[in-house]
Amino acid sequence: MNRIKGFGSISIQEIEALEQKVNANFPEDYKQFMMDKNGGVPEENYLSMVIPSNGEEIVLGALLGINENDNFDLESWHKEYGDELMESSLIIGTEYGSGLFVLICEGDQEGVYFWDNGQELEGSSDEENVYKLAASFGAFISELKLEK
Repeated sequence: MNRIKGFGSISIQEIEALEQKVNANFPEDYKQFMMDKNGGVPEENYLSMVIPSNGEEIVLGALLGINENDNFDLESWHKEYGDELMESSLIIGTEYGSGLFVLICEGDQEGVYFWDNGQELEGSSDEENVYKLAASFGAFISELKLEK
């Protein structure tokens, strides 16, 4: 997480209020990240990762938090796309090009996914445009590699 320049820190009370607004119970590792960083952007250069299922590289644009700027505000993104997401999930970040990082908080599909909503990746379609990246938020963060 030290490669993310955070937007500040927030309290557990602010996180709990956000959980209610987006109707999700955040995993502990994500709550800790939000308390420490409240979202953020790569500290330097680019942070990228490879989608395990297809080998495509994606680049982190920003991780969302509680922010006055709607571009970086988790609740604003949830209002925009929440109807398209499954229950207990939320958009936690944007990709540098076109795509969104989604956290599924509970259940059999729990983890972090890449939603290629612009269908920019080869092989993406209306039916197939969501790719699992990691089983947890912590694993997702640790998979991000610094582009030099």
